[in-house]
Amino acid sequence: MSKNYLRSTYFAIFLIVAIIEFIWYVDRSNRDFAAFLLALLQNDFTTTFSETSKGQSFNELHSAFNQITQKFKTISSEKEVQHIYLESLVEHVSVGILSYDEKEKIHLMNGALKNLLNKPQVLYLKGLEGIDKRLLNTIRHIKPGENRLVKIKLSNQLLQLSLHASEFKLHAQYYKLVSFQNIKNELDANEMDAWQKLIRVLTHEIMNSVTPISSLSNTLYEIIEKENKKGTLNQDTIQKVLTGLDAVKSRSAGLQSFTEAYRNLTRIPPPNFKEVYIKDVLKRIETLLRPNLENVDFRIAYDDESIKILADTDLLDQVIINILKNALEALEDSDNPKILITVNSQEKTKISITDNGPGIDEDKVDQVFVPFFTTKRGGSGIGLALSKQIVRLHNGTLQVESVPGQGTSFIIEL
Repeated sequence: MSKNYLRSTYFAIFLIVAIIEFIWYVDRSNRDFAAFLLALLQNDFTTTFSETSKGQSFNELHSAFNQITQKFKTISSEKEVQHIYLESLVEHVSVGILSYDEKEKIHLMNGALKNLLNKPQVLYLKGLEGIDKRLLNTIRHIKPGENRLVKIKLSNQLLQLSLHASEFKLHAQYYKLVSFQNIKNELDANEMDAWQKLIRVLTHEIMNSVTPISSLSNTLYEIIEKENKKGTLNQDTIQKVLTGLDAVKSRSAGLQSFTEAYRNLTRIPPPNFKEVYIKDVLKRIETLLRPNLENVDFRIAYDDESIKILADTDLLDQVIINILKNALEALEDSDNPKILITVNSQEKTKISITDNGPGIDEDKVDQVFVPFFTTKRGGSGIGLALSKQIVRLHNGTLQVESVPGQGTSFIIEL
């Protein structure tokens, strides 16, 4: 009887210990599992679980936890790297990119767009209203897949923007993506090519017509003179014919000269590039024009006097001299004439030639590089068109910024 009692006691104690051990095991497992899930929920992939000294079953469980945590850590790291890559890619592209939601809250505005619009980060689309209301209206109403052209003036500079839109949903959230590209240089290049083709055709046809007329008038003039010497023609008739032929000859020569001037636009020789100091180029031009600059406050400012460029100095001199002569003509009636040339170099070398003359009317600024267009009496409208063509051959750009009543700047970027 006592043995049975003793056995029952031992069994009860063993059962109690087993139950306590089981409860501890379940509680420990639950706590570890809860800690594991909580770490995943909080994206904390640094939590690790000991894989030794806990017993085989705990070691295996903790090993599985650690492997899963490491897998999530790897996935998270890959996503972060991909996000940084895509973010860098968006910032690197030269096309402006804007993304906003249905409440017009801006989620993305890359560096190219900030530089293009000269605007820091904007929180809502309405913040672009201060730049140009037409631009804001176009962004709001452009349809997915549609292309729009918008012309705006920003910091006295004309921009011709090409906008393209698309839309998408991400986690049930609507987004509209708009790309911006300033295509003014491309449009200017195409326009200049079109003008060159037109001028080539016109000058060819005019010269074909004028040359025979000029030749014929010379021949007739000589015949009349010979006959006049022989005394076989009436003096009054001879005088009338000679006067008429002289007029034809004179106008033919004038028309040939006029046509030849426009031919220059299509006859620019290929640039002979060589490395030169921009300071030497400007010093030589200043010396050449010094007699014209005596009554002008003329200054040249350099960020770095050792800036070098690849250029055909003969052609580049022609561009800068033409711009300076235009500036001098604009300053003829100014009380305190000033011309400032600034030179700086970042990604490209920028040469800005600024005068404090009367400026150019806003409706004419966009036409100054168009062949035949001129604001000067007796001007041919060739100088600036030729200058822009020369700069294009240098793979550069020539732009104008002007404020009526304050002055004009011509900016050469090479």
